[in-house]
Amino acid sequence: MSLTFSFRTLLLGGVAGALCASQAAAMSAAPQSLSTELIFTNSTDQTLQVSVEGEATLLVNEVPPLATRVLTRLQRTQGSEGEVMVHLSSAADSLTLAQSLDGLALSYSARGSDWQTGAFSDAEIHQQQVSFDSLPAHIAVRADDTDEGGNIRYVLQHVPQRQVSAEAGELAVLGYNIWATTIYGSKKVDTRLQLMPAMMAGYDVLVLTEVFDAAPSDKLLQALRAEYPYQTGDIFKAGKLMPSGTRILSRWPIEREDSYAYDACDGIQCAATRGVIYARINKAGKAYNLFATHTQSSDDDANRNARLAQLAEMGQYIQSLNIPADEPVLMAGDYNVNKIGLPQDRDQMESLLQAQEPENLGHNLSYDSASNHWAEAPYLEYLDYTLFSRVHQQPLAATQRIFAPRDISAAMWGEWDLSDHYAAEGIFRFDASDAASNDFPYAGQVVHLRTANGHFVRAMSGGGSFISAGSSQPGTWESFIPVNLGDNKIALRARDGSYIGLDSYLLGTLTCGHAQSSAAAAFTVTDLGNDRVALRADNGRYMRADFGGGAGLSAASSALGDNQTFTLLHP
Repeated sequence: MSLTFSFRTLLLGGVAGALCASQAAAMSAAPQSLSTELIFTNSTDQTLQVSVEGEATLLVNEVPPLATRVLTRLQRTQGSEGEVMVHLSSAADSLTLAQSLDGLALSYSARGSDWQTGAFSDAEIHQQQVSFDSLPAHIAVRADDTDEGGNIRYVLQHVPQRQVSAEAGELAVLGYNIWATTIYGSKKVDTRLQLMPAMMAGYDVLVLTEVFDAAPSDKLLQALRAEYPYQTGDIFKAGKLMPSGTRILSRWPIEREDSYAYDACDGIQCAATRGVIYARINKAGKAYNLFATHTQSSDDDANRNARLAQLAEMGQYIQSLNIPADEPVLMAGDYNVNKIGLPQDRDQMESLLQAQEPENLGHNLSYDSASNHWAEAPYLEYLDYTLFSRVHQQPLAATQRIFAPRDISAAMWGEWDLSDHYAAEGIFRFDASDAASNDFPYAGQVVHLRTANGHFVRAMSGGGSFISAGSSQPGTWESFIPVNLGDNKIALRARDGSYIGLDSYLLGTLTCGHAQSSAAAAFTVTDLGNDRVALRADNGRYMRADFGGGAGLSAASSALGDNQTFTLLHP
């Protein structure tokens, strides 16, 4: 028994071992065929037609704007060779994606009418600046897991080319919900916000909403300050848990800032302050009145009613400011009014605000779960607007463009979108014959007073408080408007409407809280040439920046020198 058992055990063990070895050999052998998906992301605003050459079956005939599609599947087999070329074409241009097959080996490249990439076979991201539709663009490609089939992913994206106009009569406004609300499910906030400044360049004004996550939002606002130094504060209503998360950032001086917090709200959204921020912006002597808001979301009856009530409050607030009818009034933000599903609500919004939406020249949705990586399915909505008032100065031309801010770097590869919303770009052109003149000393226009050592005069909190000469860069608190008083005298108005003036005639101390009619707010101008001035106060002494700047400010000097010299910078 034992001998038989031992022999049978040995025999069966040998068979089992042979089977295991055979299976291991089969598992370790190279595959005989692989299937590799060819994926293309069309981050342009053009629909691209698709055709194919070579041994491959085309899966789609076109790729819509902002869409991602699997174009074909490459069948790679031992002993086969050839090339599969997929052609994509707009009305004015085309490009080719070329895949070279040599058995299971694979390389890939792209080319256009006047450009060509290298041939790649690794798993790195390869980017190249090219031209498509006569515009600068980026083509990028990356292969993933091609040893097991995997995919090759291409993306084509135009490079933002906005250049701000110096014309007083044109205002370019970007409205963008930046989705910085981690508490409500926002993803990759730090990464996304760090990449945003590049796509926000070249506008006159930014209207940002959902600016909630403090640390990354503060970094974004600071990064944007070099181009948009004039930035409003947020709104916070007593009893709420969160501010509004809405900001206006301007390239041009903000002469006046105000806000209104809505009373209407419903449900959990009442935890956040909802409201509207107002900024009066001076671009080269032309005044623009801009309102920014973010209203209640969702389309059930309770939320709709709260949202429409908020819009009614916004309309009443705008009317209460009595803005002159010959000045432009513009509005922007995330209104959460879905004109696709609820066109009657869009019409009611326009009626409540006495406003009009310009023609949209861009994407047909601003919240698009079919093309935006972060947007929640199944929502396909148009929520973001730039508007102009129908009862104030009318634009000579006005357009709106919904577009997708995207990034194709490794940090965002395969996700692309910088927010769950797309952005709304409004371009408005007005008659600017009423723009204030540029004559020195720029009465009626915003100026900054730079000291001898490069600091700036600042009214703390924008006025109503003390002043100094210690600011390192110009911004809202450093903005003043000279008012011509006649007899070579001016008054300097701060953002809040108060004026710089003598607090003590004896000591020459200065504060910013005076009325224009006060003799203490009158300064005699001495023109020193090249926009340099000296300002003599009503006590007969000159305004002086202590140590040439970086410290205090007073009107206590009896003689002129560097410390008593200020340069009027006219943005």
